[in-house]
Amino acid sequence: MAHRLSRSEKGKWVSDSSKQTRRPSVIIPATDNYALIEANKFTLIGRVTNANIQKTRALVDFFLQHWSVVRQFTGRELGPRLFQFTFESERDLQTILQKSPFHFKRWMLILQRWEPNTSDDFPSLISFWVRIHGIPLHFWNEQTLEAIGAGIGLVGPKDVDRGRVRVHLNGHKPLEMFLDITLPTGESKKVELEYEKLEYEKLEKHCFLCKALTHEKEDCPRRQDLEGKVVEPKDINYSRTKDSLDAFRRAKDEKKVDRSRAPHVFDREREDQALYHRRGEGYETPRAPRPRSPTRSYYSERSHYHIDLPLESLREKERTSSISKYGNR
Repeated sequence: MAHRLSRSEKGKWVSDSSKQTRRPSVIIPATDNYALIEANKFTLIGRVTNANIQKTRALVDFFLQHWSVVRQFTGRELGPRLFQFTFESERDLQTILQKSPFHFKRWMLILQRWEPNTSDDFPSLISFWVRIHGIPLHFWNEQTLEAIGAGIGLVGPKDVDRGRVRVHLNGHKPLEMFLDITLPTGESKKVELEYEKLEYEKLEKHCFLCKALTHEKEDCPRRQDLEGKVVEPKDINYSRTKDSLDAFRRAKDEKKVDRSRAPHVFDREREDQALYHRRGEGYETPRAPRPRSPTRSYYSERSHYHIDLPLESLREKERTSSISKYGNR
């Protein structure tokens, strides 16, 4: 009788009881979430660009103290990368949004108005005022700024006098530092190419190799490909960022020097702050007693007399007191 091959010997599938089956997806029931949408209509959603440095809880506490709006607003962290701020009015929300971009721990923040979006990449937009250098004067107009801004991202307000445009761009992607544009040189002439520079205002730390906002140059995944090769020259954003970081380091070093010179002053301030937190808002920082001038015998003795006494009576009392104290000389 011929030997029959088993399923495993034939290489066919055999069920493995030890292999764990994948659990089915959890189905969220359909509910009326109109009230939740209304409650969050004045909400800003934010994302940190460097989660290793930027801690969302510390970030929320910092901006709750430093942002100034008309009404009250609240904030909370939504995990290690996301956070939110909820305002009471459209005016307060726009007040903060128009001041963007923001940074924390010298790294940029992605801040966008909340919307019922389920994408994992939301929020992704970060707003910059972008200044364009090298625009010819006879093309320095709103139409030129509109066209250049559209080549970077979503165009917002334009400032023709300063040659800049507000652009909402994808913060997950590297920044555009240079841009090829086409300028008409005449009615019957063809176009020519110009190589323009873009300056991002309020730009802080970013990768100087690939221009991403999410990591340092030393941590760049493209470092081996870009380093050592002829890459784009160091642009104005590099210079501005380096100057800002150098100024921050100098201020930090000077603060350390000041603390080392007068440690007792800072210890006193810390003690006063601790007393303030323990005793509440009604507590005032204790002040050192005012130094008093040394007493003078003549005026100190006269200060005990009644001012309504005649001058002769005062002199007689002085003479009598000196005789009783030192004797008649």
